[in-house]
Amino acid sequence: MSLSIISTGDNSAQPFVRAETYVPDQLIAGNLKLVTQPVVISAGTLARGTVLGQVTSYGTIATKGAANVGNGTLGAISLGATPLIGNYTLTAKTATDFGVVDPEGNVLPDATVGTPYTGSAINFTLTAGGTAFSAGDAFTLAVVDAIGTFVECVKTASDGSQTPVGVLVDYADASAGPVTSAAYVMGEFNARALIYDPSWTISTLVTALRPYGIFVKSSVSAADPS
Repeated sequence: MSLSIISTGDNSAQPFVRAETYVPDQLIAGNLKLVTQPVVISAGTLARGTVLGQVTSYGTIATKGAANVGNGTLGAISLGATPLIGNYTLTAKTATDFGVVDPEGNVLPDATVGTPYTGSAINFTLTAGGTAFSAGDAFTLAVVDAIGTFVECVKTASDGSQTPVGVLVDYADASAGPVTSAAYVMGEFNARALIYDPSWTISTLVTALRPYGIFVKSSVSAADPS
């Protein structure tokens, strides 16, 4: 960063002139009173103006073992009525049979590749790939408690954050863990300055935000209509 040096001589009160230009980002688009609240951002690196959703249920993160021989996948993940927070471990006994252990070390019924697994805590499906699973292949299925935190709103999410409820006030980097930030929860905002996930269109977002006191305005061209 370069610095402009201003010489004032021996008299520190010597008059001088300095000009600065403030260029607003035009996120705020009206005179409706702005209301903000502290929020915890739990994931992602988000810019000012990002549309936020609040997590209201546990989330899951699936991780494939780095040394897996088979290239099958773990999918169709959902939670049962009584999930435990922590890591569920799935370890292959054969090409088609996986042992399942919960975060407390309890052994659960085995999972069969190609057959939906249904339990009181977790549900998932192991799908074979072009290379068969081998004994020792593993997956970790983490159940994460992020309830009450905020993330970028994605319309197809299923943890509560699919409902847009706020607009991020300033840049927040939660890539290394949750951070405290702030969100606008009432106000008028410029549609062109909002940042939102591609699962949304601006027209559906306008409707979804309105019940929460967040009003989105489209800009009008200043060009001569003739």
